[in-house]
Amino acid sequence: MTAGLPGDDILTRPRLLVVADRLGGGRLVDELSDRYGDWAVAGCDTYLSAIADLCRRPAPAVLACVRRDLSRAAEAIAGLRLAAGPDARLVLCCTSDAEPQARELLPCGADDYLLYPLQAEELDAALGRAVPSESNLRVAPAATSEEIVLLSEVLASLGEAPMTVLQRLAHLVQAGLGTRGATVVVEGAAATAGAPVASPVLTAPIKGPDGQRGRLMIADRRGGPYTPADVAKLTHYAGLAGHVLHAAARQRHLHRLAVTDECSGLPNRRYLHERLDGILARAAAERFPVTMLLFDVDDFKTYNDTYGHDAGDEILRATGALFRQHCREQDVVARYGGDEFAVVFWDAEGSRVAGSTHPGCALKVLDRFTAALRTHRFPKLGPSGVGRLTISGGLATYPWDGATREALLVRADEALLAAKRAGKNRIFLIGGGDAGDRAHPAGD
Repeated sequence: MTAGLPGDDILTRPRLLVVADRLGGGRLVDELSDRYGDWAVAGCDTYLSAIADLCRRPAPAVLACVRRDLSRAAEAIAGLRLAAGPDARLVLCCTSDAEPQARELLPCGADDYLLYPLQAEELDAALGRAVPSESNLRVAPAATSEEIVLLSEVLASLGEAPMTVLQRLAHLVQAGLGTRGATVVVEGAAATAGAPVASPVLTAPIKGPDGQRGRLMIADRRGGPYTPADVAKLTHYAGLAGHVLHAAARQRHLHRLAVTDECSGLPNRRYLHERLDGILARAAAERFPVTMLLFDVDDFKTYNDTYGHDAGDEILRATGALFRQHCREQDVVARYGGDEFAVVFWDAEGSRVAGSTHPGCALKVLDRFTAALRTHRFPKLGPSGVGRLTISGGLATYPWDGATREALLVRADEALLAAKRAGKNRIFLIGGGDAGDRAHPAGD
C-alpha cells in the first residue's frame, strides 16, 4: 500500500513507512501523504513484513503503531531498528491507553513516541522535519537477510542465560561486518565469534538506557580494510547491543518476579511446575528417581488467628528458609500455596544403582530440618514459640508412584492428607516399591 503524487515516480523519493496502522480507522498513510508530499508514504500491515520491506528498500523515517496487546513488542521494535539502520527516525504512535507500553519500548531502539490523534508540530519534530535538511534524508545501508536471521536468534534468546545472548550478539556483529572475529565484553563477561580478538582493529562502546555496559571489538576484515560505513555500522551495532542487553536484563527480572513468591522469597508454584517437568524429563532419559515432598505447618490458621498475619508471614518465611538451608543445592524448595511447601529431591549426578531407596535422603533432610525447627526462634510468637511448630508431609517417588508431574503431586498430596488424619507431626510415604505405605515421625 503506497500513496504518492499523481504521475510522480515514488521510487525516486525518500519513504516514510507506516507499520501496523490500526489507529484512526487505518487512515494514517493517507493523512501523512497529504502532509508530506515530498515523501513516498507506504504502509506495512505487520512488524515482520515491515522488517522485510526495510531490508529491500530503506526509509529515512518509520512510524510504528503500538497497541496494548502487541506481542513480543520489545523484539519487534529492536528488529525495526536494525532493519531501518541507525540514521532513520523510528517513532512510535499509540492511543493514550497504550502510552505506558510505548514509553517502555523507547529503550528498545525507538527515538520518540506520539499520541494519536497526531499533532502536526509534534509529528514534524519527531520525524526530523522541523528543520528540513539533506541529513534528514540520509539512509544507512539496509541489513542483509543473514543479519535479520541472526537478530531474530538474538531476540529469541533474551530469556536465556546472559552468555547465550552475548554469544549470539557476537555472531551478529561478525556476520554483519565480515570480520574475522568479534568480541562482546559486558561487565566482565566476554563472548567471541570467529577468531580471538587480541588486538582489535575497531571498537565501540556499548551503552544502554542505564549507562555504559561494555564494548564491541572486532578484528581485521576479510577482503580488505573497513570503510566509514563499516565504522558507522559498528556504532549502530553497539547501540543495538545496549538496547538488547537492557531488554534481556528486564525480561530476566520480570521472569524472576513471575516465578518468585513475594512473601517467602522462594520459587512459586509456576516455577515448581516448570522445573519439575524438566527434572522428570531428564530422569526419564537418565533413569534416576525423583522424590516429591508436600508439607505444611500444622494448625497454621491458629497462629494467624492468635498472633496476627504478620506472625503467619514470619512463620512462612522462616520455615521456607530453614528447609532450604538443610537441602542439597540441586533440590528445589518452593512455596506451593497457603502454608503448603513443595520440595523436589533429585540427583544431579545422574542415575543411581538399581534398587536404591531414594526417599531415604529426603527423610534424612526432614530429620535435620525438624531438629532445627524445634530450636528455632520465631520473634513474633514470643518466648513460648520455640519448639511449638510441627509439620506434616507426604512423599511420593518417580517412577514408582507416578510418571508425570501431575501424578506425583496427586500422590504426595494423598500422603499429606493421610499424615494429617494419622495425627499430624509426621511424614507419610506412599509406594516405594514393595515397602507399602508407611509413616515417619516428623519430630519428637
